[in-house]
Amino acid sequence: MAVPTTPIPGDVSGKPPELPWVQTLGGSALDPRIQPQCSLAVQLRRVTGSVVGRSTELSAIEHELHGARTNLSAVTLEGEPGIGKTRLLLATAELATRTGFTTVAVTADEEIRGPFLLGQSIFAAPSLREAIAGSPAETSVQRVIEAMSGRDEPGLEGLSRDAKLLRTFDLAGVALGQATQEKPLALLIDDVQWADDDTLRMLRYAVRADAAQPIFLFLAIRPDEFATVTEAVNFVADLERMGLVHRLRPGRFSQVESGELAKQALGGPIEPSSIVAIHTQSEGVPFIIEELVRTYREAGMIQQVDGVWTLGRNAAKLVPSAVRTLIQRRAARLPDDARSALADAAVLGRSFSLRDLSAVRSRLDQAEPAPGSLADALRPAVTAGLLLEQPEGSSADYTFTHEQVRDLAMAELSQTRRRGVHGAIVDLLLEGGDPTPAALPMIASHALAAGDTERAARLSIDAARAALQANAAEEALRLVEQALPTVTSSQDRRDLLCLRDDAYAVSRNTTDRLEGLAELSALAEAMRDASLELDVQLRRAAALRLSHDEEAAAEVARRVRDRAAASGDQATELRADLELGQALLRSSLGESFGAPAKESDLDRAEQTYRAAAALAEKLGNDWALAASLREIGIILLSGLRLWFGEQVHAGRVFEIVGRVAAGETVDAVLDSTEAGPRAREIRQVLERALSIYERIGDRTGVMSTVIAMAYVNYAPMIHISSSARHLEEIRRVTNRMSNLVTESERARQELQLLYGVHLYARAKVVPDLMVARGIEAHRMAKVQGDRSVEFLAAGGVALALMDLGEVAQADEWLSRAAAAVAASPTSLRARLLETWRGLLAAAQGDPARMREHLERAVKMATDNGRPAARCEALATLALSAATLGVATNDAELLELAERSATEAIQLNGTLPGHPPWGAQSKAALAILAVAQGDNEEAAALGGQIVQYVQDADREDLDLEMLIPAARGIFAAGPPEAQAMARGFLRLLLSRIVAGTVDDEMRVQWLRGPVGKQLTELAGPMDEPMAAAPVDAGAEPGMPPALDELDRQLLHLLTQGSTNREMANEMKLDEAAVSQRLARLLATIGASSRAQATSFAFRGIGT
Repeated sequence: MAVPTTPIPGDVSGKPPELPWVQTLGGSALDPRIQPQCSLAVQLRRVTGSVVGRSTELSAIEHELHGARTNLSAVTLEGEPGIGKTRLLLATAELATRTGFTTVAVTADEEIRGPFLLGQSIFAAPSLREAIAGSPAETSVQRVIEAMSGRDEPGLEGLSRDAKLLRTFDLAGVALGQATQEKPLALLIDDVQWADDDTLRMLRYAVRADAAQPIFLFLAIRPDEFATVTEAVNFVADLERMGLVHRLRPGRFSQVESGELAKQALGGPIEPSSIVAIHTQSEGVPFIIEELVRTYREAGMIQQVDGVWTLGRNAAKLVPSAVRTLIQRRAARLPDDARSALADAAVLGRSFSLRDLSAVRSRLDQAEPAPGSLADALRPAVTAGLLLEQPEGSSADYTFTHEQVRDLAMAELSQTRRRGVHGAIVDLLLEGGDPTPAALPMIASHALAAGDTERAARLSIDAARAALQANAAEEALRLVEQALPTVTSSQDRRDLLCLRDDAYAVSRNTTDRLEGLAELSALAEAMRDASLELDVQLRRAAALRLSHDEEAAAEVARRVRDRAAASGDQATELRADLELGQALLRSSLGESFGAPAKESDLDRAEQTYRAAAALAEKLGNDWALAASLREIGIILLSGLRLWFGEQVHAGRVFEIVGRVAAGETVDAVLDSTEAGPRAREIRQVLERALSIYERIGDRTGVMSTVIAMAYVNYAPMIHISSSARHLEEIRRVTNRMSNLVTESERARQELQLLYGVHLYARAKVVPDLMVARGIEAHRMAKVQGDRSVEFLAAGGVALALMDLGEVAQADEWLSRAAAAVAASPTSLRARLLETWRGLLAAAQGDPARMREHLERAVKMATDNGRPAARCEALATLALSAATLGVATNDAELLELAERSATEAIQLNGTLPGHPPWGAQSKAALAILAVAQGDNEEAAALGGQIVQYVQDADREDLDLEMLIPAARGIFAAGPPEAQAMARGFLRLLLSRIVAGTVDDEMRVQWLRGPVGKQLTELAGPMDEPMAAAPVDAGAEPGMPPALDELDRQLLHLLTQGSTNREMANEMKLDEAAVSQRLARLLATIGASSRAQATSFAFRGIGT
């Protein structure tokens, strides 16, 4: 964060600001050729603005300044070059001046030194001379300056040099003490390690003489050089012995702090991925951050896009001239043997050992240098701050202080020498036999740099294969791309291009994959390799399928299958059948748990997979056989879902629900229908697939098949009850399979299922699980580093909390989602975050912020060229604007809602499939029609929404469009339509209440903004339907007789009332309510308040 300090001003001319504590020429008694050498004015040209971060350091400095009002106090600021010491020093100077100190800020210089050079700058400082003007201290200061300049006082010419020096020290101590009689004195010195010895001795003397005076010392130090300056070390040691010093060691910036500094330097917000790039290249060193930003801007490599600074792709390896000059100046002072050893070491890596460096140099120079001699040679590089010496016992002996130091050191090598070092490294790494997979990329890189194309190609291929086996697609792509320009063998080129395609497939990068396949196709044609041509075609089919062009993918796979069958190539025919099946089913192998019947060709997919199973069995390909059988089981399961949808359309689902509610098992109900044989066949097919996967040890196949079997067991109950508890059971089943998967695989699967339960609970409205599982998924995603699920789960929890009316908590969860976006930004996440913030603003009743965020989401979707995303954003804007516009009677919002809804409906008609955004937009128009009294239009729109839900086989509850649809139908719909709508709403309420286990959460949802609307629309309660009448003589299925108090009690249950609230409403004692409620539950056969509430909703109107 940026710590508030007074900004240090400047102007566009580059002139330093006029600050009294900065050493300048005016009024100085110093020789004008000497005095400006110690001035801080030059630093002010680049150190401007407030301090970023450093809150701990500033707090400590402020504390020591406070203490310095009574006696001497000191702070040392110790850090590597560029860490921001000067910026902190200048901020400290401002703080000292504001708090009443006479502030003197000076700096030592690396190149220019002389007797008392720094001391003369201190006592000639304009701020000091102004503070003591007319006081006794003015004469004392003038005497010190004359003594430092070598001008002897009359009568003292004969003193020895040592005596004169001691007298100068004494005069300085007196002068400083007298100066503090006017105001406390703050003395700030930058780069103390370069100060002249005379000044350092003077300061040591003054500290002892004036320890009781109100003096604040601030010393900025570079530790690597400080350790070699005896007088400086003694000075700080004196302060420590006297207990006067607080030593601060600021570290490098975090990514957030790097972004803040870059933002300050550019004067505007920066795109998150650009912040990551700047932080990565600078490694959090503030000076390099500022120089990078300046250089990027001057070179046009960073541009403002929509007010946000965005870094170009070609900027990653740019080295600012100031950084380069700083490193080169330090390296130039090194002895030749140090520079030579440093250059060879740079090829080894950022960190290196003396043993490896010795071995490499012995291969090149035919003489093995002793590690001790190399350590001696490198010691000046450590002193110069170019190398860090590692503790004894570490794997490396030295580390370059920054990657740019290493790059510039390597640039010292001739091309021949550099290739030789790389080649020697390859020989050393291959001496011990076959390298480990982890070492392959490094060895391949060295072989490429050595120009050893034969070994480079082989190593790159092996390394890319190992990376793919570890699911590291990006690393595999990097290895392939660096090797491709150097290979000469057609076979090596084929292997590399196939590996590149495999990497694109793993990362689902279909655009680059299709472009890359064109190159592989040209190679197949040039090689006249028919098998490679068919392989390329199947790869193209997979790429088309993953880019959602399933029809084109199916056509390509079908042609390959026919060619392979005609030539008798059964292995390729099998591959083609598997690819064709995935295109027809619109799902990859092992990933589907129920194909969408409206969009998939289930019949042809089943035929294709059965053909694949037959071929696999013939060829003895167990994996292909198991994969085909699993997909056949999923297709049969999809057919079972389709059958259930038909029961819903025909109205027979209420009979099934009633039988289950009356106590029959789901299996018994299904067995009595035509779906029974299908369910048994599904289990048989999946059990066979599972046995094969277990035999061949395919853990992923076992996991996906077990989950599919769990869905078969629980899917009917899930659809009948809308309870997510059965999904919880599926999750528990997979957790018990730890012996079949690794811990990391199990953790990933657990995360997917947790998030799946959360999604399902939101879709089916199960309030307790949609919050609890979302929170768990977010926590686990953070642990696993899955930014996608972390973001989506945080947003999902926020939306669930909005439904419960908890807008403050929802705001907190959106902050968590925003943190995930900042860590791993994408355009989709940015748009979703804007949408969620707009929905939150609508829930808070803030139309201005709602409109700002949702209109921004529309613009982002438009800018990204995504019609579906624009349609979705417009529909969300329309619904929110309509709802809030009606609530606030805002004509502008109502007009915006109508305009957005109309455009979304038009755009929705151009999209494939059955997207819900047209219906959502009609829901917005229905809200407007009801508010405007156009009941006929409202009823018509409500009927269209209901028709869409039926035609699209929507299994989600979609309350955001069903509630406005119901209001429209109730406004002017025919009586039978109103009765059907009310009955449907009551059934929904019954299922929601029955599926919510947590009593408090159920009550909160019923009282929340959504549940309250749904309860009101369901209408007044009538007699409830009994689940299992207690009266043995009662006719089955007939409701028991309830009196008026029981009916009122049930009505209050549906509103989520507590016993105390019921007692107040019914004018009864709370204990009497508890007793009567217990009798009522027994009468209607309910085991809990949730079940009683569910029965009440189902029985309304009977």
